[in-house]
Amino acid sequence: MSKIIYLPLEHIESRYTVHMDRDILKYLDESGKEYIKVYPDIPSPQTMKAGSFLDAEFTIRFKAAQIAEVARLYREDTIDTGDIVWSSDLWHPGLPESIAYMNYFAKKDVKLRGLIHAGSWTDTDFVRDMERWAKNFEDTLFDIADEIYCGSDFIKDDIVKKRIIQPDKLVPTGFPLDTENLDKVEKVEKENIVIFSGRNVDEKQPWLFKQLRDKLGDNNIKFINTLEHNFSKEEYYNLLAKSKVVISFALQENFGYSIAEAVYLGCTPILPNRLVYPEFYSEDYLYDTFDEACKMVSNAIYSDNKPIMAARDYQEAIQRWFR
Repeated sequence: MSKIIYLPLEHIESRYTVHMDRDILKYLDESGKEYIKVYPDIPSPQTMKAGSFLDAEFTIRFKAAQIAEVARLYREDTIDTGDIVWSSDLWHPGLPESIAYMNYFAKKDVKLRGLIHAGSWTDTDFVRDMERWAKNFEDTLFDIADEIYCGSDFIKDDIVKKRIIQPDKLVPTGFPLDTENLDKVEKVEKENIVIFSGRNVDEKQPWLFKQLRDKLGDNNIKFINTLEHNFSKEEYYNLLAKSKVVISFALQENFGYSIAEAVYLGCTPILPNRLVYPEFYSEDYLYDTFDEACKMVSNAIYSDNKPIMAARDYQEAIQRWFR
């Protein structure tokens, strides 16, 4: 039976990395699959700066150490033909090239699989600024990888249009939510709170949330930009549980973890009619203009309409990743 060399993302509480690692390990253990987890022992930052979602220097150290450990497994013949290097983030410069390089000299056929979250193919992603060199890396990744799992049909279509790839290598599966902890959140009475959970970067247009607050802020509504605070995950989930509305102004979104979490906890989503959102949510929750978004927020705050869940259930995604 082939082994899985599992490369998790580094744990950052404010992101999805901790619960994804937990749920993957649970599935691997319960399914009886043989695996080796590669999680370098590098002290990580204890907290992220408010508004941040990534520590670039730490993630480079972490991912480089993962490559070094995979190389050691090749050297010791612990990894062999038919085994799978499985990465929770294939946007990992150096990883695909290293696998192909070591396969060549070791005369092995080790597969490379895993998740893709975003990249320079997206016009509005901050990674687009790196496209001059990132495009070459992405084309190399898409050539070397055996199978790649992504969050939506939207991201697959975007990649296929702009990069060199066999379309059947890309498999839209969505990503599982942290239902273990979401289901523990106490159900409380909803308050007139509107949540903005996007990163404070241009592609999420946080200034439009400020304009929304200025326009509706005298109507007994509280507006919270969550990444302006260092909420723990528990504090964040409790805030979602008592909030009525979650809004996005995104110019870039390939799945929408924070929106899906908020909807799971009963927030009404108010979302732009673009990107991945029409794939997951009905037109009742999609707007075309800022003024329309303002009106929808006001209606959601003062009406008894119940939010809908995302159109698809992605909690079984992990089984597809490791089939």
